[in-house]
Amino acid sequence: MPEIILGSPPQIQTVQRANALWTILHDDPRFAFQGRAVSVANEQDDAAKLAISLSRLQGYASCHFVKRPNAQGFSDAYQAAGLNPQIWEQYWGRDSAQTQSHAFLQDFQVPEGLTLKTVTHATSDETILKICEMSLEAGVLPVPGSVMRGEGPKGLFSYVEATDGQIVATGGAFMAYHEDSPRADEAFWGMLATHEAWRGKRLAGWVGAQLIEDMAEKFGARGFSSGVKPDNPSSQAMCSRLGVGPSEYVYVGAVDPAAFGDASVTR
Repeated sequence: MPEIILGSPPQIQTVQRANALWTILHDDPRFAFQGRAVSVANEQDDAAKLAISLSRLQGYASCHFVKRPNAQGFSDAYQAAGLNPQIWEQYWGRDSAQTQSHAFLQDFQVPEGLTLKTVTHATSDETILKICEMSLEAGVLPVPGSVMRGEGPKGLFSYVEATDGQIVATGGAFMAYHEDSPRADEAFWGMLATHEAWRGKRLAGWVGAQLIEDMAEKFGARGFSSGVKPDNPSSQAMCSRLGVGPSEYVYVGAVDPAAFGDASVTR
């Protein structure tokens, strides 16, 4: 079955390179992977240098769990290497994520005509393509179809489908960290996107909360984190509502301008 990867040419190239690179690095606990880019899993002595190398190979890379006061040092190192730094707030939750997501689902009233589904090996290429197209329209770079189907890191990709077959919301979560990493029970969670016509109906919350419950049950996930831009209050509020809230950490990304110019890799 041919691989399905959608996005701009630089985005597609980054995702292709990252998935190839992960076949080499997947046994190294210094690194993390959620289907779109190989990242440095934790702040460590050589983290900035590793992120720079990954960015040059992929077009983009980041370091996770960087304490906020140390972010400037990463940014300075990236700029000295000719890369553009980008910082996302790392929203993070453990017990709070499971407790508040369960409460959300107990309270949520499913809109008539909508069904929440999870991608499996049996999911059609047509559906995968519609998921990717809707995600991109919402500004979110999707993972490849093979990763959605479970052929990459352990995880789940979910979507809300209307009775007419339209995809109206999506999201995913993956056990991004090595089993020997101190973050082994942490999931990268998010990639939440909602069709413009369906916003305001808490669909991203529905997808995100169910992902948290399912990841905890199926893969033993106990922590959940997501990168949120400082100027995205709606995402901040939604994550916090599900118990994935502001933390002392940030993701510090390094973008290769030769690949992306001044653009962001994803929303």
